[in-house]
Amino acid sequence: MNPVYKFRNTAIVLLAVTSCVIFMQACNKDNNPPEVSQKSGTRYQLPQGNASFDATIVDFYKKYNTYILYKFSDVDFNYQFSYNFATPPVGGSTAYVTGPVVMRGGDSIAIQSALDFMDQYWFSFYPEDFKKKYLPQKILLAGLIYNTRYTLATKIYDTPRVSPFTVPIEGVDHITLPKIDTAFNTYPLAGKILLKAQVNRIFLKHLMFPPISTMPAVIAQPTDFFKVSDYTVGSLTKANMYRYGYDTVVAGRAPSNYVDLLAFLDTICTKPKTALDAYMLNPSVDVLGLTKRKYDLLVNFFKNYGVDIQAIGDKQN
Repeated sequence: MNPVYKFRNTAIVLLAVTSCVIFMQACNKDNNPPEVSQKSGTRYQLPQGNASFDATIVDFYKKYNTYILYKFSDVDFNYQFSYNFATPPVGGSTAYVTGPVVMRGGDSIAIQSALDFMDQYWFSFYPEDFKKKYLPQKILLAGLIYNTRYTLATKIYDTPRVSPFTVPIEGVDHITLPKIDTAFNTYPLAGKILLKAQVNRIFLKHLMFPPISTMPAVIAQPTDFFKVSDYTVGSLTKANMYRYGYDTVVAGRAPSNYVDLLAFLDTICTKPKTALDAYMLNPSVDVLGLTKRKYDLLVNFFKNYGVDIQAIGDKQN
């Protein structure tokens, strides 16, 4: 089977919204699903420059058949995103969707730092065969990304230059790292650790939950994980959620199985095992053992692929 090439920012809700709304399938006039992106053929010219890091990028492509691009078009980034600047709401409709726009590609002065970051905090957690099979077709290095805005009164989209994106973004065939600019060269350790958790979480999420419903998942979802907790539970709070095997609460109720799994992924990729054992996996908190059971199921699920996801959270330096 040819794999599809794919993939809770600081909050679970934003990732769910980003994955389920911003990146929903665009409406296709022929009512056909998008073609599944394959890692085959040469679509982009490499090298994109003549710096020493360009040779590293070429070698990476030859080894993993994945493009790392710091120069790319709007189409490369926007393909199959659900918003379209050319087709705002029709007539009296108020339905519109906003989304990210790349204002500037990655700054050449920061590309080597970005490559070093990915090598240390992303690629190092996965075995060679896994990377060759499951890395996205493209990894885009962007300098500046803003969110669009639609104004009903004027019926136009614009892009306010406020609150730039600081978290990775997934597309149909890419993961994009934002803020690859001069400041990235002096990125503090705390920032790198946070970005590490975000990029690995979105990568693992995308393997099981592609951003478009018509795309098949590359890795089957861990069905046993979803059999542990009761997703109809109400009156759920931060104080009692671990009793029922949850790591997040949505509007006072149990989350969906999708958000539930994302919450566990977020925590595992963010925190070392010692921190988890001290609280959420501690029997005095996880009184029924449901949280520990789900944790073990998820960790062991990925170990079947040779991936230790807890090692991601354990790396704090």
